[in-house]
Amino acid sequence: MPVPACAATCLRLGFALLCIAAVGCASISPPASAPRFEFFATPEPASDLWFAKVAEWQARASADTRAGTPPTLGPDSEGARATPEAAERSGLLRIKMGNFASNEKRNLARKVNAWSQREARRHYRIEDDRNPALDHWPTFDELIARNGDDCDGLDLIAYRLLLEFGFRRDRVYRAIVKRARDGGNHMVTLWFEDPEDPWILDATGAMTFRMRRFSEIEGWRPRKVFNETVQFATPLKGPGPAND
Repeated sequence: MPVPACAATCLRLGFALLCIAAVGCASISPPASAPRFEFFATPEPASDLWFAKVAEWQARASADTRAGTPPTLGPDSEGARATPEAAERSGLLRIKMGNFASNEKRNLARKVNAWSQREARRHYRIEDDRNPALDHWPTFDELIARNGDDCDGLDLIAYRLLLEFGFRRDRVYRAIVKRARDGGNHMVTLWFEDPEDPWILDATGAMTFRMRRFSEIEGWRPRKVFNETVQFATPLKGPGPAND
């Protein structure tokens, strides 16, 4: 049986202690052997342990928000690195405007991450998620009505704020991540400025306090990427152990 999101370790040690302990999993720069993941693979419902859980949340969230057309991730990155030809023309106003916009969006995302963490400390609620049947993932409306939750709901603070600030819906997703040392699961928001290496916004700080690229974090791997209308599997690129 998979360890439920915000695993029992979080419940035993408490929110603050888990966040402090999780800092030891993060590295300052990407290790040379950092694993690479395919974040947008088609899931297999029959073998995907999280498929039904995500689908159930999506049905409720879509009813709350009346979500529109399902988003798709395009091949181009919002913050894609300039090609050699573009670098030669770096004095062009177009390039300058693009760089300015990218930097400002990152600064805004960092502010969202910091604010969501401050509010998460005030609105954290311990849930009995040791029993998957009792582990209810709130929709955004339910989170607001309850005035708090654990990581299964608090990640919606950053997720929703990014969308409110105009970040593209096909670049912002919720994600279930797994900690290697104990198999504990956690929920975070991913911003895919780069489709192959997203930024992590972690409201509870169990995975990272600062906004970091996924490749900069050791000891964690994605298990599921989803929003209100679509969900994706997250296999390793190349040979390696299965995510579950």
